Amino acid sequence: MPITYERNDERRLITATITEPYSVDDILGVIDRQAAEGTWEYAMLYDLRGATHLNTQAEAQQIADRVTAISAGGARGPVGMAISAKPEQFRQGVRFAEVTKNIVTLEVLLTATQVTDWLARNAQRRPARR
Repeated sequence: MPITYERNDERRLITATITEPYSVDDILGVIDRQAAEGTWEYAMLYDLRGATHLNTQAEAQQIADRVTAISAGGARGPVGMAISAKPEQFRQGVRFAEVTKNIVTLEVLLTATQVTDWLARNAQRRPARR
């Protein structure tokens, strides 16, 4: 299975770990699932460090269009995209951030430290309800 989807309600965090082979439809399925679960405001970490390619420009636009349609102007939680530091993946990550800049705040994360820092800022443990 190319995508592992983990939801942590305590941290209000969803992590989608993506490996090969995957398609744009797999990514759209993650977006649809998050919306169906009513967790649109959760932090969302896409971990693509195990993938060898990222989406094309056309696929990135298709993803952006789906997010726009689902959010319908509503607030979305922060989105992080962990990728390898390979030059081509970095270029693709920057292009994806550019395509989505008007609909979501996306951080492209290149190192384990950046991922850890992103999680600390965006997916802090919440105190237990009494």
